[in-house]
Amino acid sequence: MEQGFDDLDAPVLRVTNEDVPLPYAANLEKAAIVNPDKVVEAVRKVCYRK
Repeated sequence: MEQGFDDLDAPVLRVTNEDVPLPYAANLEKAAIVNPDKVVEAVRKVCYRK
């Protein structure tokens, strides 16, 4: 990464779980974990697409 920084066309964006303790309730757990929708949203943001 350090050697390729000048070749980047967009900022680096990390897609991770929410910064909260993992809840026990299934609906809250789904909201806290990375899902395909969050990944697609991040890719569109980096690619400057809406």
